[in-house]
Amino acid sequence: MSEIQTTVNPLGTERISKLLRGFAIPGIISMAINSLYNMVDQVFIGQGVGMLGNGATNIIAPISTFAIAIASLFGDGLATYFSLQLGKGEPEKASKAVGNSVLSGTAASVVLTVLAMVFLDPLCRIFGATDNIMPYALEYGRIIVCGFPFVIVAVIINGVIRADGSPRFSMVSMTVGAILNLFLDPLFIFVFDMGVSGAALATIISQFLNLVVNVAYLFRFKNIKLDKRSFRFQFSFAWMLASLGIASCLNTMTSTLIAIVSNNMLTHYGALSVYGEDIPITVFGLCMKVSMLFFSVAMGISSASRPILGFNYGAEKFERVKKTFRLTLISSTIVMTVAWIVYMVFPLQLIRIFGAGSALYEGFAVKCFRIYLLTNFLGGMQLCAGTLFQAIGHPGKATVVSLAKQVIFYIPAMLILAKIAGLTGILWAGPAAEVLAFFLAVVLTAKELKKMGNLSQMREA
Repeated sequence: MSEIQTTVNPLGTERISKLLRGFAIPGIISMAINSLYNMVDQVFIGQGVGMLGNGATNIIAPISTFAIAIASLFGDGLATYFSLQLGKGEPEKASKAVGNSVLSGTAASVVLTVLAMVFLDPLCRIFGATDNIMPYALEYGRIIVCGFPFVIVAVIINGVIRADGSPRFSMVSMTVGAILNLFLDPLFIFVFDMGVSGAALATIISQFLNLVVNVAYLFRFKNIKLDKRSFRFQFSFAWMLASLGIASCLNTMTSTLIAIVSNNMLTHYGALSVYGEDIPITVFGLCMKVSMLFFSVAMGISSASRPILGFNYGAEKFERVKKTFRLTLISSTIVMTVAWIVYMVFPLQLIRIFGAGSALYEGFAVKCFRIYLLTNFLGGMQLCAGTLFQAIGHPGKATVVSLAKQVIFYIPAMLILAKIAGLTGILWAGPAAEVLAFFLAVVLTAKELKKMGNLSQMREA
């Protein structure tokens, strides 16, 4: 059965470049659209409310990121297991994984929504909300957290849609929500004069539409068939799926940890500088949003490789795994390099998309882009390495690679350099962490690819 499944499924036979292109284009669009949700809010809020409104969305962003982390825990774990089982010719196990992941994500999303609503005020303080930003953050956050069940379940299903060989459907589901958000934002903010509440309401309505479209796919899988048995919850099985997605979860969750540390440090050291406490935290958040938009393109390419890597590793076609990784790394690095050029050359133009500000505001924005993103072109290596280890079922290595930049290197670098150079030191921590994480990813990946090469030679012998 395994041999027949491997022969029939194009993931094991089609040309790698064609497969990657077919998965990557819809994947890039999906990832970019996902990043645009918050960015579109920031553009319209910046124009309709001002700097403090944008500062509020930056405070709530880490809480929303925590929701995405939960979705990644079950969603990426599901996608990895799904691809591996299809490669082994076990569609029944793959269908069981879909049911357990959807049930787990639904339960977790409800719990998270309740906790976030109850503790929203102290959470905003923890994430660095100043007295000026706090009212806007609470107004925006109380609505956004109500959409957590929509976004978590939608993300879980979206990942397995791509693994099932339907990246275009995944793209369409993301696109319809984003287009709706694009229309609702100006309607609620400018026409109905709802301010940040309007932006939040537009977002969760769009997320609900995305969920509805994704749920519709559950009845049209290509490689499996869902039935009542698929939705029989088993804790041990759900735990196993979560272990495969833990790297993605922790990688995403570290953004929340980074936000706690960086936002409070930006507020503290900003108050000691000419910029004050509101400008650094607002600008840094906008810088992250812009960089995530470009990073999402590389992430789309990397995510597109996951089903190809997982299927061929499960089918023990190691040369195809190595070729897929090399092509993915080259493509991602090209994208990150182009993005880096944009950051270095057009920082002022990028920040003005979110509305004009004072000379101090724009001056810090230019400084933030050119220092913090100085070595951003190296980011493709860490991204692709993490995807490789996750796709082949090595969650430990995937976790180390994923946590390397943000936790292992960035937080210590930020704490040390801030003592030396204040606000500027916080920005220089970014390039320092990027370089160290790059070399760690290179070493771990080289060893794994060499191991695959040896296995391939043994099979041929």
